[in-house]
Amino acid sequence: MEDQYLSMIENRVCTRCLLRDMIDADTSMIEKYKSALKKQDMASDEEYERRLSICTSCDKLNEGTCMSCGCYVELRAAAKVSRCPRKLW
Repeated sequence: MEDQYLSMIENRVCTRCLLRDMIDADTSMIEKYKSALKKQDMASDEEYERRLSICTSCDKLNEGTCMSCGCYVELRAAAKVSRCPRKLW
C-alpha cells in the first residue's frame, strides 16, 4: 500500500508550481533566458517575484506553464514589457 502511495506522489502533475519548485525540472533555460535580457529590459527582482506569486495562485498555471497562452511563466515574468494574458499583472 505504501509503495502504491509513493508511486502516486512521484507521478502526480504539479499544478500551480513554478519550474524552479519542481524537483526534476531543468531550470537552466530560465537562467539562460534571463541572462540574455538586457538589464533595462528585465523586470526588477521585486516585480518578478510579485508576478510569480500571482501566477502561482492562478488556476491556469500547470507545471510552470500558463495554460492561457502556453508560455513558461518564469520566462514571461522576467521581461519588463511582458504582460499576463489574463491581465492579472
